Amino acid sequence: MEDKALTGYPSTDRPWLKYYSEEAINSSLPEYTIYEYFYENNKDYPNDIALEYMGNKITYGKMFSHIDNCEKSLTALGVKPGNIVTVALPSIPEALYLIYALNKMGAVANMIHPLAGENEIVHYLNEVSCNVAVLFEGTYNIVKNSLYSTSLKKAVVVSAGDSLPFAIKQLYMLKNKLPKFTADGMLMNWKQFIGLGYDTTAVPVKKDSSTMAIISHTGGTTGEPKGVMLSDSNINALMWQLNVNFKNQRQEKNLVVLPPFVNYSLVHSMLLPLTLGLQVTLIPKYEADKFDEYVRKYKPNHISSIPPYLEALLTNETLKKMDLSCIKTIAYGGEAMNLQKEEELNNLLRACGSNAKISKGLGSTEMVGAATTTREECNTIGNVGIPLARINCKIVEPETFDELSYNQIGEICFAGPTLMSGYYRNSEATDSIIKNHPDGIRWMHTGDLGYVNEDGVVFITGRIKKILMTVGKDGNPTKIFPDRIEKVLMEHPSVALCCVIGIPDIERMNYPRAYVILNEDYHDTPGLTNTLMKYCQDRLPEYMIPEEIVYRNEFPRTSRGKVDYRELEREAQEEVEN
Repeated sequence: MEDKALTGYPSTDRPWLKYYSEEAINSSLPEYTIYEYFYENNKDYPNDIALEYMGNKITYGKMFSHIDNCEKSLTALGVKPGNIVTVALPSIPEALYLIYALNKMGAVANMIHPLAGENEIVHYLNEVSCNVAVLFEGTYNIVKNSLYSTSLKKAVVVSAGDSLPFAIKQLYMLKNKLPKFTADGMLMNWKQFIGLGYDTTAVPVKKDSSTMAIISHTGGTTGEPKGVMLSDSNINALMWQLNVNFKNQRQEKNLVVLPPFVNYSLVHSMLLPLTLGLQVTLIPKYEADKFDEYVRKYKPNHISSIPPYLEALLTNETLKKMDLSCIKTIAYGGEAMNLQKEEELNNLLRACGSNAKISKGLGSTEMVGAATTTREECNTIGNVGIPLARINCKIVEPETFDELSYNQIGEICFAGPTLMSGYYRNSEATDSIIKNHPDGIRWMHTGDLGYVNEDGVVFITGRIKKILMTVGKDGNPTKIFPDRIEKVLMEHPSVALCCVIGIPDIERMNYPRAYVILNEDYHDTPGLTNTLMKYCQDRLPEYMIPEEIVYRNEFPRTSRGKVDYRELEREAQEEVEN
């Protein structure tokens, strides 16, 4: 796309489009359902490998057959178009069979964490009033005493061993025995479930791609988790846009490291690669310190991960001696990465023969996944890339609709075809982040602070909701931005990761405490603490200098792998009370 004169407003100029072809900007988005998009791109390649699961290789032809069998069995259970079925499974083949089967028959997959607590699982089941759920064996053990207090009429319990190669399966099942179920009761195992469909005929359904297909759930870091309603069109629009930036060839290998209840993993690492005819390697319980073993065994070409998993590669001594030339793309999302670590990872990849460079983006469950992504032309340390080809971006003055110009810091807002219709049965929460602006467009207010430069590249500077009120030495109330303190401390070579929270205080309202994980070769001595304090004094306003630095070996994490600030705040509150 040719350069044009800038008006001064990113959402009008959309300068990032210069990186895209006319086809990427103007071609029609797919008008399929999720299943149709997957089927149409793979129906002529039945012998290609779709899934690899613990040594079991499943072709696209076999996968179509498994999906059809699931569809018939769901029909036998009474599932109809528009019904919601809860799926609580890790990264195993059955999760994908079910998602596609439900989509094919016009039903909705309610994706939940298989190892969430008992109360949370019961809440998820009752929230959508589902009659049918498919539960992992671990989920069943958590919630078995409460199932009869839910809306469920039927629950299928799936074992991680159901799709293992025969010899391994026998051994697994001996060590991990499920209770005996009868197919005529509430509970049944996977084999009994599939058996229900043998004499059932599934009625073809023409699903409207604009209707709900999947309910995903936010991480709940700012309150109760919320169900995000996504349509086929939302999900396919993201996959189509990601493919514009994704250099791949059919049958290349994609390694899945995150579970399917996380959109970032489900769409980026499973549905997209399968739609493109890649081989998807499923690992039911990923262990970051075994990455060298995964590379040796699976030779992955593409990986989407999170900072903690990628940073673990830097301490894997075996990996540093390996050939990593198989890796073509490696990306992270979910949270920011220490800039020094990102550079070290790029150096590691180069030293081990890979041409890949760490890529990243900014996104959310409400936008299906990524809203921005890095491209070769603008993948520099510190930015989160450019908006996808059909995503618009504007920076507004917080708590207003007033758009800011280039390089001005404000709240990042996104609009486009991937934006959710809303939160399930929660219009108040929906209206709190999706606003109809004077331009007539629905914009999502992300809560992220940042700016866009003249090239259309997006930078994050902090979070609006992570603002603490304090009282300065002059006695006047002022704002503390924890992100700013974290950024300064993580620029020091001793700091691997930093989290800042507010500690309630009678005189100051709040004061900042910094939790720090140190890099190797550094130790938590009084001398280092003094050095870090001086480092902050030279770079921060007086009222933002942390009063305390607390060293930790690790941080609590949410179920989605993000740093759990709420848990740190809870621990600090207990200290104050005691």
